[in-house]
Formats: sequence, C-alpha cells, structure tokens
Amino acid sequence: MSLKDTLRDRAEWLGEKLGPVARRLGKWVGYPLFFVFCFVLFAYWTFPYERAKRFIIEKVEYSERGGRKVPSGYELEIVDLGPSGLTGLSATGVRLVKLPETADERPVDVTIEEANVSLGVLSALFGNLSVDFDVALAGGDIVGNFTQGGTTTEIEATIDDVKLRRVGVLRGVVGLPMAGNLGGEIDLVIAEDQTQTAGTIDLAIDGLALGDGNAKLKIEGLPGEGLTVERLDAGNVELFATVEEGTATIERLEGRGPDIDLDGAGSLRLLQPLPMSRLDLMIRANIKDSYKERNARTQGMFMLVDNNPRIGAAKTPDGALQYRISGTFGGRISGSPAGRAPMPGR
Repeated sequence: MSLKDTLRDRAEWLGEKLGPVARRLGKWVGYPLFFVFCFVLFAYWTFPYERAKRFIIEKVEYSERGGRKVPSGYELEIVDLGPSGLTGLSATGVRLVKLPETADERPVDVTIEEANVSLGVLSALFGNLSVDFDVALAGGDIVGNFTQGGTTTEIEATIDDVKLRRVGVLRGVVGLPMAGNLGGEIDLVIAEDQTQTAGTIDLAIDGLALGDGNAKLKIEGLPGEGLTVERLDAGNVELFATVEEGTATIERLEGRGPDIDLDGAGSLRLLQPLPMSRLDLMIRANIKDSYKERNARTQGMFMLVDNNPRIGAAKTPDGALQYRISGTFGGRISGSPAGRAPMPGR
C-alpha cells in the first residue's frame, strides 16, 4: 500500500472516531458563540449614539465643583456620532470653541472634519484605557494612540499635511491668518512621577506665512482697528524638543525665510492633568529690510510701529523683535515684550 493510501485510511478512521465528539461539542460551544455574536451585533446596531453624543457634549461643557455643575468655558458641537468597527466611534463635524474670558478677547475654535476612535479591548480587560485615533483636521491627518493606565499616560501621534490656514484657533492666538503645512511626530510618556516623564516632539511647518494683505493686526497703543499686514514669508520652520523628567526643552526652533528669520527657545512643563501644563517660550523675529521697504504700506506700518512704546520694549539691541509667550494650556497663553531678556540657552 502506498503512503498516500495509508494517510487517506488513517484520516477516514480519525473522522469516524471524532465525528460524534465534534457534533456534541458543537452543541455546547457553537450555540453560545452564536449567541454572543448576535448579542454584540445587535448591541452595535441599537447603541444609543444620540444619547452618547449629548453625554460627551455635557462632559466637555460642564465640570463638577462643590457638587454642582458649572460651565467649563468651552462649547462643543458634534454633527453626527456613530459606530466605527466593532469597538469604535466615528464623529463628524466636531467643533470645539474656547469662550472668551474678558470683553476684549475673541472666541477661538478648532474644527475637526472627522474623527475615528477605537477602544483596545484587551487593555480594557486589564483596567487600562487604550484608544487608537484617526483625525481628519484641516485637510490633513493626525493618527496615533492614547494609552492611560496606572500612573502614566502615553501619547503617540503622526501629523501629516495639516493646513494652518484652516485651523481657526491659531488665528485667535496669533491675531493674523497663517499659511503653511504642519507635519511631524509626537512620542510622549507622561507620568505622575515627573522623573519618569520623557519623549520627543519633532514638528515642521513647510512654507509658513503670516498675514494676507487684508487682515488687520491690533497693536496695543495704536488707534483704530489695527494695521494691515502684508504677507510675511518665514520659509520652513522646524521645532525639535526632548522631554526629560517632566520638562520639554526646545532644542531647535528655527525658520529662515525671504522676509523674516525666526528663532526660539524655552520649555514646556508637562503636568497631569494635561491642561495644567505650563509653557515658557521666547520667540525672536528679525524682519528683513527688503520687507520693511516693499511698498508704501509696509513703510508706513513700520514708521508707526517704531514709535510705539510697547513695540520698543520688544526690540533687541540688533533691531529684532523678541517676545515671551507663557501660560497654561487650560488657561490663557499670552505674549509680552522681552527685548532685553536673554534668549534661553544662549
């Protein structure tokens, strides 16, 4: 008898012996598995997503203080919330607005076209939170993972081709429209023990530009609605920071453009919760003579600026403008003239 015939006979014999056992196991295992599958499927179809949307909005817009709800200072809009995969959610038309705290402030907002998040089931079984996210923001994408467990929070994100012109929150902070494409990577571990907080931040803006020849920049001490700023090209800007023992130190912040040279240095103190993290950054801008003398509008603008005391306080001995930007993420970040202050690390 050939080897092929022997193997076939053994397979038939094994099938005859195990067939009844397999059928009995099928009744005890197959039916429960089918029930679990149907339960998950129908729960997925009938989940109250509209109620979940209202719950998320309420959690963002209100916080608990002394046993009662008080406004958080934020407004959240979600056009639609629905399923994504077996353990995820998909939200479209998300708009988060930070309301002004004083009469002279403007609301700042960020709009997300679509966000998909997926919960890590295995991590949840061990009491940890692990969320994969894919966010469509301002014509680009932010993809990564957020993990929280025990005393640490881990953030990994890859940013690709986010168009700054479409990020409204930046217009509110800077006061001028911005152009350029943001990309890079963030890899952070934030721990309650700050000595264990570490990571890197590596970002780049291709073709950064400020102003568009129409928008006005309000300058304290100058009358009227502000000065119209011609487009100011800063070229490609790079930022690289290393995080050690709870502090992100900016090792490189540099841009060399046809109209302006940018330099920066400083630190970011990372704390939990993250909105308490504190920024202390020095920005130095050296606007080139070719821009100042571009046309009658730029010449007139710098004549007014040069006579402004607040601008004078920002001037360095070599004629550049230098500002200190500080504040907390959850509070207010503001800039102040610092023309005489030394650049950190230099």
